[in-house]
Amino acid sequence: MSDGTSSNFSVVSTVEKFLIDPQLGGRRYNVAAGTILHELGSKASSIFFVHSGQVRLHQIGPDRSARLVEILGPGEWTGSSALAGEAENDTRATAVVASVVTEISAESMLDGLGRDHGAAVEMVKQLAKRVLAAREDAARLVFDDCNERLIKTLLRFSTSAAATQRETGVVLRITHQQLAQAVGVARETVSLALTQLRHQNLLQTGRNQLIFDPEALRRFQQNGRGTPAAQVA
Repeated sequence: MSDGTSSNFSVVSTVEKFLIDPQLGGRRYNVAAGTILHELGSKASSIFFVHSGQVRLHQIGPDRSARLVEILGPGEWTGSSALAGEAENDTRATAVVASVVTEISAESMLDGLGRDHGAAVEMVKQLAKRVLAAREDAARLVFDDCNERLIKTLLRFSTSAAATQRETGVVLRITHQQLAQAVGVARETVSLALTQLRHQNLLQTGRNQLIFDPEALRRFQQNGRGTPAAQVA
């Protein structure tokens, strides 16, 4: 995970209780779909905690192309550049549906964490998970072929705010183009790989959504068969 952590009850309750402390001066508000919370190169000064809705993070390339790096939902946050003391944000954060967020200055948050041991512990855990996720993401780009990266990305997003759990698997609301951004390849390459997975009954496609059983995909991957389409690095 690049800028947040997986939602669970203990993390959400601890951090949310911390954020409503009036001494922190946090501001909770509604944002409309399409609202940019922070942009690449903008001043890094705030942390944004997601209470409801969905926020997507993109890395922006020199040619202004975008790579989807994370999908954040309730209990997750963005603004690590500000927390690290950087002058500018290194990603774009966009609310893709109507969302509720709390914005708090990084300076106030750091001061508050010094007073709240429980919240500080949870934040350290979140940051440690983010470091591990960043290392895994870098390793995928170096060691995995396109199809292996695709399967790992599907598995990662299967627990994100963009996925709806079903008894038989998940419905992941994402376009082929957005998935291609996350994998780091052309849309046509992702579409080909998805078609091959569909032919092997590992995935169904719908309008801007994918339906699959993460456990079936995981078994397919573990059996060393994670190459449904032509090898494309």
